[in-house]
Amino acid sequence: MRNPPDRYLLTLQEHFPAAPAFRVDETAGWLSTPEAKNAPPATTNQSAQRIAFQRWFHFKEAFSPSFVTTAVETLGFLPDHVIDPFGGSGTTAITCQLLGIPATTIEVNPFLADVIRAKTTNISAKKLIGAAQAFRRSLSHTKADLELLEHLPPTFVESKDKHRWIFSEAFALRLSQYLKCIRKVQDADVQLFFRVALGAVLVECSNVYINGKGRRYRRNWQETQATPELLDSRFQTQFNTAFEDVHRFEGRPAASVNVIHGDSRIELQNIKTLADLIVFSPPYPNSFDYTDIYNVELWALGYLGSSNDNMVLRRSTVHSHVQIYRTAHKPTNASTTLEIAFKELQAKADELWDARIPEMVLGYFRDLERVLLESHRLLTARGKLLMVVGDSRYAGVLIDVPTILLELARAIGFTNTQVFEVRKMRASAQQGGSHHLRECIVELSR
Repeated sequence: MRNPPDRYLLTLQEHFPAAPAFRVDETAGWLSTPEAKNAPPATTNQSAQRIAFQRWFHFKEAFSPSFVTTAVETLGFLPDHVIDPFGGSGTTAITCQLLGIPATTIEVNPFLADVIRAKTTNISAKKLIGAAQAFRRSLSHTKADLELLEHLPPTFVESKDKHRWIFSEAFALRLSQYLKCIRKVQDADVQLFFRVALGAVLVECSNVYINGKGRRYRRNWQETQATPELLDSRFQTQFNTAFEDVHRFEGRPAASVNVIHGDSRIELQNIKTLADLIVFSPPYPNSFDYTDIYNVELWALGYLGSSNDNMVLRRSTVHSHVQIYRTAHKPTNASTTLEIAFKELQAKADELWDARIPEMVLGYFRDLERVLLESHRLLTARGKLLMVVGDSRYAGVLIDVPTILLELARAIGFTNTQVFEVRKMRASAQQGGSHHLRECIVELSR
């Protein structure tokens, strides 16, 4: 494999987890390394939260940079182009850029799409220092204006007629100053950098926290509300953290990264450049609306301006949740495993916590079938597709995601198909919470 310049590779290795969770055997495929038996797997971002660029924004659902580098190594050559249809926080995009590999990534969440753009846009340290100085001056004489936050849902800003709120009035006033000053920044790349830095601290400066069930209020939040001074402190720390990474990698390779904001089911159709590697992790069919995780950032930063905007975004996501009603279609190709699971779900309809779950499951696999169809078109003869997926279970019915995807992939035309289990996942409390669900790597090639 042709390596990028040594200094970039060495710097990357310094920031990647010391013990990668996988090695790739020529015959056995992806195997867990002995050194990483007790370490978080590379298919999660748990071991990469403090490394360069990953630390810009807490993103639990991401895989680690070491997963991307291992995926590249399995090819045996440096790919000419890599595609990630579910960009997330941009792990694939920034890792490929630092390795000198052109990449295309698609992300439906507009805030996360901007996070990826900010990470992969090389801004000089000198420009950022000057911008930071100008920003501080602007902040000191900019008047607060709560009208900038009028579009927010009622629960966001404190008022006398509310029992709960995400931001106190004092904090919201200071936030409005930040938003005003960011909008005044003339350089689009610098403005994006500031907006992402602000977005990264909003939840930790709020009265809520995010967990696997969505947004929850902090314990004793009324007594521990964030102050304007806390926003100043956290923003400065976040800016310095991101600046440090930009400065360290200022001489990064000039590999192009095309960030597409949109629905991967549609946007993949518009890509013409073939790829040697397609790597991604779609949302799991666990009935969780992933847009809820970023609700605070999306509204506070102005990506959402109305309930209709929120609905449009939700409808642009894959059928992994039942929070909104939408018609779901079954895959065009046959999957025996899916058909059996669907019938079992129908037979246990009275036990399901939502009657739309069977239809959601069908829609989920139709969505991924569309992604696989376009991926088959885009994948070169020498390339491969790698996706990280997880099982789900409803009313005791297992949704064997890897097997269903293999059956669909074979019907589409992928001739080499394999599944490698990488870890056990804990099910929801409704299913007892035991570790009986799998997370797997599905590997496909033509």
